[in-house]
Amino acid sequence: MPLEDDAENDLDRVLGQTRHLLGEGGDELAQRLVLQAKLLLRRDGGYFHPIPDDNWTAASYEAVLEVPPRAEGEYTQEMISRIWAKLETVLKRHDRHDVFGLVTEPMLEPLPAVAPDWRNNAPETAVPPTNQARRERADGGYPRRDGLTFTSRAEVVVYELLAGIQRECPPEKALAILPLPGAKLRDAGVRSPDFVVIGNGHALVIEVDGPHHYGTTRKADDADRDRHWDRCGVRTIRIGTHHVDHPEALDRLLREELRRWLFQPR
Repeated sequence: MPLEDDAENDLDRVLGQTRHLLGEGGDELAQRLVLQAKLLLRRDGGYFHPIPDDNWTAASYEAVLEVPPRAEGEYTQEMISRIWAKLETVLKRHDRHDVFGLVTEPMLEPLPAVAPDWRNNAPETAVPPTNQARRERADGGYPRRDGLTFTSRAEVVVYELLAGIQRECPPEKALAILPLPGAKLRDAGVRSPDFVVIGNGHALVIEVDGPHHYGTTRKADDADRDRHWDRCGVRTIRIGTHHVDHPEALDRLLREELRRWLFQPR
């Protein structure tokens, strides 16, 4: 029996099967994006103006991924094409040959729960908003240091080494350490590098890469991100998580890279 338009559980299963196929192809970034999305099927209804011989009609459908607004910039056209290549295969296996494309839309996030006496419980001074850890939250079990949130133990090790170097720097060579800052890049949407370090009027991006970064697809995605930072005149260095098991060697590496990219003429 063909997949019904409003069968939420079946549509969610389709998305899970799509994610599985993406994983078989080593596309872990697309897997992560699919995991946070919701799938809908929507009749085109004539909004799409068909090109002759492209098979679209007023009865055609499009697949819609509802995605978190804060992550919308990560669903680039190239990424949507990668997801659609697998999703289309799954839909056809479920006898949905009338779905001809994939689009994304921001999902409506739930409104916060507010008690009837919210005025009495409101703090006098509101906590200022911040882009730090925009995807990660302290109450999700993520490690914290100095009031900052990190996504892994490896990032904490790198942060502590950077903070140690920061303490040793004389005032004229001061450093600023920004873990997981939200950054809007021109053609790459919003990104959160693991660290940005600022000093001497220069900036350096530091990424802490786990084993999943060494697949072919993820390497290409990382290289694309690095190119966008290069266009801003900012160098990216990548550190494997295995380096944190040797903190003395990692400390020497960090000092060398900071000296090279922040405090030497280029």
